[in-house]
Amino acid sequence: NLDASDEDCIQAAKLAHADAFISNLPDGYNTQLNNGGEGLSQGQKQLISIARAAVENPPVLILDEATSSIDTHTEELVQHGMDSLMEGRTVFVIAHR
Repeated sequence: NLDASDEDCIQAAKLAHADAFISNLPDGYNTQLNNGGEGLSQGQKQLISIARAAVENPPVLILDEATSSIDTHTEELVQHGMDSLMEGRTVFVIAHR
């Protein structure tokens, strides 16, 4: 969502529990990443994807293995945050855990 404010992005990152590691990047939220997200773990990439979905605020959300590379503790935190993201929209969740 190109119209998202900085605050929208920070709130979405907090919902996805990505705020802490994003804040620790060299330029924080202004850090530029390449297309492959070089230097980020697979779990961090997934958290950013969840935050991006939250910022986009789509009417239909498909989460396919959205937390497969995230540790169990963080996954529980993310799932609680995603409860609010799922409200008022159609959501398909695909998980094999």
